[in-house]
Amino acid sequence: MCSFVFSTVPTDRVDFNRIMRLRGPDVTKEHSLDGYFFCHNLLSMRGDYVAQPYVPDNGEIVVLFNGEIYNCPDDYDSEARYLHDQYLEKGTGLFRDLDGEYAILIVDFRKGTLYAARDCFGTKPLFFGSKGDDFGFASYRDALTALGFEGIHPLRPNHFVEYALDGSSIVSAETYLFNIAQHDSDIEGWFSAFDAAVAKRVRHLRGTPFVGLSSGYDSGAIAASLIAQGARFMSVTVEGRENPEVIAGRIKAVEASGNRAITIPQEDLDVDKWRRWLKDHVEDEPYFIVNDDGERLEVNKSVHTDKAALILAGVCAKAKENGALVYLSGSGADEIFSDYGYQGRKFYSHSNFGGLYPQNLLGRFPWSSFFGSTQAAYLAKEEMVAGSFGMEARYPFLDVAVVRKFLTLRADIKNEVYKSVVRSYLAKHDFPVHENEKIGFGFARRKKRFRLW
Repeated sequence: MCSFVFSTVPTDRVDFNRIMRLRGPDVTKEHSLDGYFFCHNLLSMRGDYVAQPYVPDNGEIVVLFNGEIYNCPDDYDSEARYLHDQYLEKGTGLFRDLDGEYAILIVDFRKGTLYAARDCFGTKPLFFGSKGDDFGFASYRDALTALGFEGIHPLRPNHFVEYALDGSSIVSAETYLFNIAQHDSDIEGWFSAFDAAVAKRVRHLRGTPFVGLSSGYDSGAIAASLIAQGARFMSVTVEGRENPEVIAGRIKAVEASGNRAITIPQEDLDVDKWRRWLKDHVEDEPYFIVNDDGERLEVNKSVHTDKAALILAGVCAKAKENGALVYLSGSGADEIFSDYGYQGRKFYSHSNFGGLYPQNLLGRFPWSSFFGSTQAAYLAKEEMVAGSFGMEARYPFLDVAVVRKFLTLRADIKNEVYKSVVRSYLAKHDFPVHENEKIGFGFARRKKRFRLW
């Protein structure tokens, strides 16, 4: 988890970095070149690092990076150096070859061009703002606001932008492409892709990764994969919100694997404390949710008052206290593998087709929450909350290979049971789950449950 800013406005006049620096507590480095200003806050995941912005000796190319590149070779001591070398070799073709969760800025002064990219699902934040001829990019809207920019918007996920520094050309292009022909019956192939996605997200870590373990499908699948692969991790569970029998079985499995299972009684979550934390450490990024019918269902929702954000803050604090730096999130599973529904029944109004995948995805793909809507809103929330603790969130369900494998599975396999691939994965590993029920975020007395029969 890092953060950065690039600006044509001098950055030494205001405190633009108040919230952003929480994401990168290890090293902050500023740099200016030819009237352009760079700042990077680093969270070192391995213990050794090369500070950014990465500026080779000739100063012709500057790289800023946030996230993780999983196919960066082990012999590179810095992913920023790897991105630099890949850019020299492939140009913008490098983005299509990246396997990772990232926000990237490359400024090529030889060409007078800036390149900005977000990963497929926009897991790492990146905003753009302008005012007159000035412009800037930053990990958080707050930084661009402090620098006086207006019209601030997030860059689109699954796109990279070529931006001429003189403003004469701005071109946006799609990065990753998907085959939506549902022809495959190899669910074991999805299992393998998911295990690989989990494995790559826990390699080369300083500290212990953690799972926010509930009694539901998604966190259970992550924990089951970690156990099956013999990985080191910890789980953190808020008691009083979950099915006690399922949680007891899961904690037993975690501890039997030699890992630590931490529980937090719900009454010990100091809601007022974490509400103040969010107000002081997390920018109030408003979000809205839509569905495929174009209905704006939730507009200008506040992270500061979001129940799930309050719970996540308490969970992250406990995990950080026990040495965790990486949060393995189940985010994205509802948006892609169930559409918040089953057999046409919508659990929430923002479901697009009630979880009943059509026989042909042409004309339906991408549905609203595949890249946007709840996908964008909930990722932003998790990134901001985890980032406020100097922790990096990682998302195995949003691994491009995992999603690609799911999309090509036959519709009848997708529709066989609720969250078909995840449920089948849990069954394969005999991992307990609170079956046939969707539990919404919130505190126990208010949480929503949806029976599937």
